Amino acid sequence: PTQVGRKDEKGIYQSTRERKFQVFPGSALSKAPPNWIFSAQILDVGGRVWGMANARVEPLWIEQQAAHLLRTSCREAHWSKKRGCVVAYEQVSLFGLVLVEKRPVTFQQQDPALAHAIFLREALVRGDIDTKADFVRANLRVLEEAQGIEAKQRREGLIRHEDELVAFFEGKLPQDIASSRALDAWYRKARPAEQAALRWSLDDVMAGGAGLDAKAFPAALEMPPQKYRLEYRFVPGDEADGVTLQLPLAMLNALPAARCQWLVPGLLADKVAELIRGLPKALRRNFVPAPDFARAFVEAESPRDESLVKVLAAFLKRTTGVDIGAGEFAGIELPPHFLMRYRLHDERGRTLASGRDLAALRGQWEGQAREAFSRKTDIELTREHVASWDFEEIPAQVRSDAGLTAFPALVDLGETVALRVFERADEARAAHRQGVVRLLRNALASEAKQARRRLPIGNALALKYAPLGGVDGLREDLLEGGFSDLLERHALDVRTAGAFEVLRTQCSRELFGAGVERLKLAEPIIEAQAETKPWLEPPLLGFARASYDDLREQFDALLVPGFLRDLPLARLTHYPRYLRAMRLRGERLRQDPAKDQQRMLQVLPYWRAYLQQRAAGTDPAALAELRWLIEEWRVSLFAQELKTAEPVSAKRLAKALAALD
Repeated sequence: PTQVGRKDEKGIYQSTRERKFQVFPGSALSKAPPNWIFSAQILDVGGRVWGMANARVEPLWIEQQAAHLLRTSCREAHWSKKRGCVVAYEQVSLFGLVLVEKRPVTFQQQDPALAHAIFLREALVRGDIDTKADFVRANLRVLEEAQGIEAKQRREGLIRHEDELVAFFEGKLPQDIASSRALDAWYRKARPAEQAALRWSLDDVMAGGAGLDAKAFPAALEMPPQKYRLEYRFVPGDEADGVTLQLPLAMLNALPAARCQWLVPGLLADKVAELIRGLPKALRRNFVPAPDFARAFVEAESPRDESLVKVLAAFLKRTTGVDIGAGEFAGIELPPHFLMRYRLHDERGRTLASGRDLAALRGQWEGQAREAFSRKTDIELTREHVASWDFEEIPAQVRSDAGLTAFPALVDLGETVALRVFERADEARAAHRQGVVRLLRNALASEAKQARRRLPIGNALALKYAPLGGVDGLREDLLEGGFSDLLERHALDVRTAGAFEVLRTQCSRELFGAGVERLKLAEPIIEAQAETKPWLEPPLLGFARASYDDLREQFDALLVPGFLRDLPLARLTHYPRYLRAMRLRGERLRQDPAKDQQRMLQVLPYWRAYLQQRAAGTDPAALAELRWLIEEWRVSLFAQELKTAEPVSAKRLAKALAALD
């Protein structure tokens, strides 16, 4: 086994123990020497080493035949989000001859403790993991909030060092968890207290005392009657570094430019100090130390629609008696983050332009801004942050004094709605439907709460549902799904108070029944999944591993969180059959794994293609046909006696996939 070699770039074979040789000229392989070779004899003839009686081999063969002589090592252990586990690169060598340079392997088998530590740091602390455990997403939101505070204060080091964040998780998870699958399995069964212990608070993420004064860094710049949203970024050198004001096109010409020079209170003192430092030396020496004068100015003067440098010059003259005018600050070049940045956007939020020169933006967009402002001022029915229906009537369209037709519609803002105008009727109809739904939710809040509580979910059913989630989540999903069913049955383009009240009354009367209807469909599904679950595990460790992995993957894909809420009733009716088919497959798999594998190989190409399409961001509505055809195909292959809901074949699956491509 030591008489093997790998050809280098010079055509010489590197062998074990740093030995080198060449193919003997008389060998059949001398004219086309392979990359890897085995020589029955290696002879030193006249100072040259020749390999005699040669054969082409593969490094895998060497691994298999000389396994007892190999040396393996792992390096570069790291978290792989794609694989959902900690991986390392394995190197395999035979007496110094490298057979495998860099082969990915699961690292947990090599060093469980180090794999767990890497998992905590790279997966949990950095949030680089696909998991069903909700604490990861919650922690990322807290981290984003902390990063926002850093950006507003323009200070590094407010967020705790990564080592401290890793220490937060140490001891709170079992030491054998080093993969997303293991985390999900443990988290589902963990006690509420154990789950809660994994969630960060702002104090856990930020160093002590690193709070934020909301008044110093407001979320919006208020210039009555308008309010402009602000965004903060702390990336020196980046185009968006500093404070960005979200500027609607209609308000471009109306925005008070002088007020924007004052930025926000949290940055004003630093900006004023920078202005003072930029003065000529003969003047500057009258206002030292500059930070003290800047703080005194901020305490004495409040932001207003007046030139900052003009007010600053007057303050300095008043406090010191030194004759200084606003013109002295004209040539000072400030760092970009001390200048307000503007993001000009249209009524749908699309960015039109951005920059720190407001005059240049106005020069380019003045005409369009004037037209947008005309539409806004002519139509007086626009309103913001409305929580309940208090409109007498919302017209389907209006015509402004400027002769432009606009389409009023409600816009969902999350907890409230706004009444705005659109330039296109189709966009207005789509937005209005969502706005009506938001007000309907608000109006039915108490009825929904009561209906959730009244849903007749017995203890036995709740216990069987436990592996999928808590009973409160089940109630929420059933009622939310029922509410969606109601929306499908009613026209939502209501525009008068009377029509909305009729809609509210109907939905109030039908809401509980819609939830019960979902519950009736959910009960056999929950029963079927409880009966199916024991058949997802092999009778022996390693038995038909690929088939059981496929079964569990199908199970998880069907019973994804929220399926009872998101799927239409027509689809849920098929779920018990899908689960019964899985159980039948599990029973037969234990008897004949070879036949199961043959059938599985007929499904996998389409299933993998579907997963690739989903990962690529293909529209879920377009994917739906292929998704459910695959489930019917599984029923056809593994439990034909249950029959399919529609004709299905490999040809039809290929056609559905081709349509997506």
